[in-house]
Amino acid sequence: MVLGRSSGISEQKMQQVLSDPLPDGLFPDDEAAIVVFARKSTRMEPIDNATWNALTAHFTTKQIMEIIFTVGFNQMISRFHAAVRTDVDGATLAAVCESCPVRLPPPPTG
Repeated sequence: MVLGRSSGISEQKMQQVLSDPLPDGLFPDDEAAIVVFARKSTRMEPIDNATWNALTAHFTTKQIMEIIFTVGFNQMISRFHAAVRTDVDGATLAAVCESCPVRLPPPPTG
């Protein structure tokens, strides 16, 4: 969510990105297609025909491949940081904890 804010996504959109379904009219159709795809991919849900058709309605095959790689790369980095429990500075931790739907695990003991 921190990256979303830094790239200029409005706070209103950030607050609704996990809403299912997405609120009508908040996201243009092309953005909504990406959000739905990214959410399903991150949750390891099947990418159904409706999700795929929404992407193909707005993007070329090359653009869709770039979306898939971007989402997948972000997932890989996030999973790496979760696995090794990367130390995060206080300001970033505060920003992430406010908005991240996936709670950070407790620090290891011992």
